[in-house]
Amino acid sequence: MRFTNIPGHSKLKERLATNIDEGRVPHAQLFVGEDGSGVLPLAIAYAQYLFCENKQGQDSCGECRSCKNITAFNHPDLHFSFPFKLISKKNELAKTYISEWREQLSETPYFDLQDWNEKCAIGNSQPIIPEKEALEISTKLSLKSFEGGVKVLIVWHAELMNATAANKLLKLIEEPPDKTVIILTTNQQDRLLKTITSRTQLVQVKRIMDADLMEYLVGCEGLDSERAKSLVVESEGSYLKTRRQMISENHHQYYFNHFQTWMRLSYQKKVVETFNWAETISGIGREQQKQFLQYCLKMIRQCILGNYTDMEMVKLHGEEREFMNNFSKFVNNKNVMQLTKEFNDAHYHIERNANPKILFTDLSIKIIRLLRKQ
Repeated sequence: MRFTNIPGHSKLKERLATNIDEGRVPHAQLFVGEDGSGVLPLAIAYAQYLFCENKQGQDSCGECRSCKNITAFNHPDLHFSFPFKLISKKNELAKTYISEWREQLSETPYFDLQDWNEKCAIGNSQPIIPEKEALEISTKLSLKSFEGGVKVLIVWHAELMNATAANKLLKLIEEPPDKTVIILTTNQQDRLLKTITSRTQLVQVKRIMDADLMEYLVGCEGLDSERAKSLVVESEGSYLKTRRQMISENHHQYYFNHFQTWMRLSYQKKVVETFNWAETISGIGREQQKQFLQYCLKMIRQCILGNYTDMEMVKLHGEEREFMNNFSKFVNNKNVMQLTKEFNDAHYHIERNANPKILFTDLSIKIIRLLRKQ
């Protein structure tokens, strides 16, 4: 991860690089900001610049052996610690999930706890950084570096350390091993021990400026300016939100096809075919299932708007509008509140790790009944 690959934060990136160039590298730093603003990417880019063997223009080269190792997230002197779900005593270290961690970083370093829970199938359990993980960190950092230089530890969502782990990390910050750099990242600084925050150098990562995000989307993502502008308006300075919106738009036709099939089968009371459809939709990821249910809610709202405003406020076009013209008559004051409730409830239960096949089968039965209310 090079600084160039991160949208925005030009002054902050320059300051971080300058500190390294001038040999002013604090042994403990606290990067504070929302996941979508680039806290973790900045921490990784900072580490890569620190390790880079051929620095150029206040950025890492991306080509040397160290840069390539960090790009693959397997540099021997770069360590990660992150929250995870405790299952048993055999599962008390972050390295249990290191394959999932590297896979997630390779997909995108812009992710949050929701994405991480999804990746590790944590469900609605609260991930933590336990005491044993803190002991493992201390052991790793007490050893000599593999390559004779510095060792770097990045702790993602450090606020999720339990009290014992936090106190052990505090001791490590107070008495750091030689040639060690510790970077904590968080979006809730107030949940950290005050003794930790007082002993770390604060790096405030603010939201990405709209102009910077627009430039990145056009220049690096290859979007046309109009689409980029519409995405930036909804982003609130978060590349994570922008990325989710892009994924959602890419799945838009897919969601429409499923919604259209589902509603037709339900209205025609084709029970077996509807159950087969439920089995198909249960096979996609939970994040997509949640987005699909959000799409269903949007279509229900558009149907009601069409019925009561003579289509003037409907924001659908093409196939969607054509389908809604025929389907909206089956969404009325007798069933709209219940339909909305059922879709919202399904979304709630999917978030909490409900069995998707059972959920969509049950929801299909309810929809079959509700669409017949005239």
